[in-house]
Amino acid sequence: MQVYINYPNLHITIHKNTSCRQIQKQQKDEQRHIKIRITNLDDVLTKFINEDYEFRSEKLYNDLWLDISLDNYELEIGVLRTIQAIIGQRYKPLSNAPITIHCG
Repeated sequence: MQVYINYPNLHITIHKNTSCRQIQKQQKDEQRHIKIRITNLDDVLTKFINEDYEFRSEKLYNDLWLDISLDNYELEIGVLRTIQAIIGQRYKPLSNAPITIHCG
């Protein structure tokens, strides 16, 4: 699944269909992408805990794409909610940002 996190506009969008046209529309130069696989899950979560990924109103930091592929939808949702909880501790508005499903 592809997940788009937007900080200034406070929303998190899950794209189950990786060929969704909305994914290509929201791409920009120097877009931040994080691939999450079972082999790097601990490392990625540690980076979020250590605040390696910042969110600001500036173009380079206002959004983030997660490419979560764990071969289990419920686990992928659990990882997304864990990441939301982690970043929500530092960026309070993101803790309650709505999660919607697009092209499901």
